[in-house]
Order: sequence, then structure tokens, then C-alpha cells
Amino acid sequence: MPVYHPTIEEVKQVIEAEGSFTLQTLKTFKIGWDANLQEDIVDYVVDSKMRGEFIAKYHKAVYEPLFIAGFGENNMDELFSRFAKLVAQLIEIETLEFTNFVLFMTKNP
Repeated sequence: MPVYHPTIEEVKQVIEAEGSFTLQTLKTFKIGWDANLQEDIVDYVVDSKMRGEFIAKYHKAVYEPLFIAGFGENNMDELFSRFAKLVAQLIEIETLEFTNFVLFMTKNP
């Protein structure tokens, strides 16, 4: 499923082109797909399999209703189980992160 994530420059351009607001501050920060789960748990080792399952659960919460509408209910558990395994493998070789934007704007008169 294609998902579009704009660049910081695109966000800035859209705000400026629309003209209703003046952009005061625009910053970004990154957070892991697993919400930096392993950083929060000090006394317990979180392995890639657990992180993959965690990531698959929240993707399932978001995408399952869309997939069911198009493909039916029968294979959803298997689909997200496979997804969890693939993500667990990917975590071993790549950093998976979301980029979040923090905006401070004032409304133009």
C-alpha cells in the first residue's frame, strides 16, 4: 500500500503557498517503528522478533480494516504474522524510523 511522506521542504512550501499562517518553527525528530521500545525496558532484552511482532500489531490495527474491505477476512492473521517475521529480519540490518514534524505557526491577520 503506497504511503506518501513529504519532505520538510514540501511541508514548508505548502504552508507558505497557502498563506493563512506564518511558519515560526519547523523541526523534525525521528522515532523508531517500534516506538523505541528497547530503550524503555531496562531489565529485559527485547529481541528483533518481539519488536517485529509489536510493529506488526500496530500496522494491523491501522491497515486490517482496509485490507478486509478489499480482500476479505480469512487471511489477515497469516498476512500480519508474515509481516512480523519480515520486519524482524529487516530490523537486524536496517534502522526503521518515522520522521515526525513539529510546527509552530501563527495565523495571519
